Amino acid sequence: MVRNKRQLLLVGKIVRLSVIGMVLAGTATAQTTAKRQKYEDLAAQYKSEPAIYTNVTERLVIKEEDGHLAAKSEVSMEKLFISALSVNTYNTDDFYYGDFFQLTEYDGRALIPTQTDYRTIRAAGFGEGNPSHSFMEDTRRVVAYYSGLTKGAITRTSYSIEYPDLTLLHGHFFQENVRILKGVYEVVAPAYVKMNFLVKGVDTSMIRRSVEERNGNIIYRFTADNTPAFRGFDKVPSVSYYLPHVIPSIASFRMTGARKDSVMLSNTDNYYKYDYAHVRGINLKTDSMLDRTVKELTRNAYSDREKAANIYKWVQDNMHYVAFECGLEGFVPRQADSVYKRKYGDCKDMASIIMAMCRKAGLQAYFVSIGTKERPYTHDELHSALLYDHMIAAVKLGSEWVFLDGTDKHLPFGENRADLQGKEALIAIDAKHYEVVKIPEAPAEKSVVTDNTVISINNDKVTGTVTQRYSGYDAWRLIHYMANYNRKAEKDKLVRQITMRGSDKYLIPRYDIYAQETGNMDVNLNGEFSVGNYVHQVGKQTIVNMNLKRTFADMRVNDSGRNVAVYHDHKKVVRESVVLNVPDGYRVSYLPKAAQGSVDGLWNYKITYTEDKRANKVTLTKEYALNAMTVKPSQFVANNRLVDDLKKQYRETVVLTAKK
Repeated sequence: MVRNKRQLLLVGKIVRLSVIGMVLAGTATAQTTAKRQKYEDLAAQYKSEPAIYTNVTERLVIKEEDGHLAAKSEVSMEKLFISALSVNTYNTDDFYYGDFFQLTEYDGRALIPTQTDYRTIRAAGFGEGNPSHSFMEDTRRVVAYYSGLTKGAITRTSYSIEYPDLTLLHGHFFQENVRILKGVYEVVAPAYVKMNFLVKGVDTSMIRRSVEERNGNIIYRFTADNTPAFRGFDKVPSVSYYLPHVIPSIASFRMTGARKDSVMLSNTDNYYKYDYAHVRGINLKTDSMLDRTVKELTRNAYSDREKAANIYKWVQDNMHYVAFECGLEGFVPRQADSVYKRKYGDCKDMASIIMAMCRKAGLQAYFVSIGTKERPYTHDELHSALLYDHMIAAVKLGSEWVFLDGTDKHLPFGENRADLQGKEALIAIDAKHYEVVKIPEAPAEKSVVTDNTVISINNDKVTGTVTQRYSGYDAWRLIHYMANYNRKAEKDKLVRQITMRGSDKYLIPRYDIYAQETGNMDVNLNGEFSVGNYVHQVGKQTIVNMNLKRTFADMRVNDSGRNVAVYHDHKKVVRESVVLNVPDGYRVSYLPKAAQGSVDGLWNYKITYTEDKRANKVTLTKEYALNAMTVKPSQFVANNRLVDDLKKQYRETVVLTAKK
């Protein structure tokens, strides 16, 4: 019984609190149930997927701090594990940082489903992956990994990146190793900051763009919904060629109270001011030892070309390439004196000593920033250091630019690395002048592989001799391999690989291989070989397939769902001949017809069989030419049809019949 008014009020308060508690508990339960239902519905909808990212969001905020611009990205990723197998396969998230995109904080939590709710656990750890050497810096990788996950678990990984140099804003990729239901890249900048964006990739139609103004800021938003897991493709220099991504850059800005714009990366002219600052003042003074070396190298040289060639060869022979980049060292070459004394350096250091030595010899020599095949961008579409991942030197000989890459010890003077063909070189002439020069693609005739074979039949075995000659890129690659293979077993394996023919029963117990040390640096190989169980006997007939080598048979493109071009390292010509010594007592009863085929602008082949009855020999000659470094998706069908036709020719056999 309630005895007084005070007790009555107290009881009323307790009742109200109880009711509120029940309502709140009911609301929380309803929210939990709704949240569980949301993820269960997604799991049911995407039951064929191992896991999905429900959301991947990056928000880059550019703002004014203490009189200058600052930039910071916040990234969050939420992943739902649908399959029980996915908890051990997809239980990591990777992210990267370096000196110019600094990792400031990161976190990882997992929600483990219980009977009624979720239990929260922290990420099991954050491991450091191996650094990736690049032109600008040594990029480090962080791996967030989770343990104790179960089917239906959710992971939430987040991290922050600050950019101390606003000329080096990184891009955002819209595909991951699993499907992304909602991908958002948002850039928030003051209205007085003018932004440029490069949208790159094969299928950029999936990216929607919107712009809005709010509270003095411009919000640029790029979104992509329900993007499938990316598919990796072979014979492509990097994923940047096909994964859809956005690269931001600041074109200009006008700070509060400023009378005019500060121009940053609006075009190549503006970017060059930043680029040249990294090489300004390098090698203004050099050591006397460097002077003496240059005089010795050029004393008997009768032309500027010979002077440059002697210097380049000396650098190749005496300097050792070591890749290390940290902070501004990723952009600024070391002084030539320092490189000379240490006898090692990265690409920028090699360029530095080549340039300094050439200038001492009275030559016009300059630093060159360039992107390898890894970078699919041009100066017309991007004005950023992301264009480049390499540095070389350039020498002007008359009206000709000759590029010198000290990182390759086996590249002849005047030639360009295979992965620089077709790329744009930014030549830093002085503070106000530069040139953008496109490095040409070497014609097919520059790289020729010749393979001459003579074979004899011994029961079911083929024995013979092989003579090979490599020129151009194939030769220089072989020289590189041979220089790194010190053990005989390693060289034996290499020689067997490049001379392989017939079947896996191929043996080459004796061979000589040597490379020219000057000039074109061709490689020559001679050897004796055998192929067991290769010849077929049917009654009086001996059947032999003279196509021991099946060049270009691997040119077929797996075009099922592929919308990405195929890229070859270089153009080339291959010439092959096989001479068959017809055994005594046998005559040629069947000789295949000649054949040829081509795809305009891509590649071609020609096959011819001839019989010399007087010498009792059959000769097979084959010639191939790869005339393009890129096969576009529109060319896949014609390319594959030609490969299939070529494979039919490879099944042709010569038939020998006993005379008695």
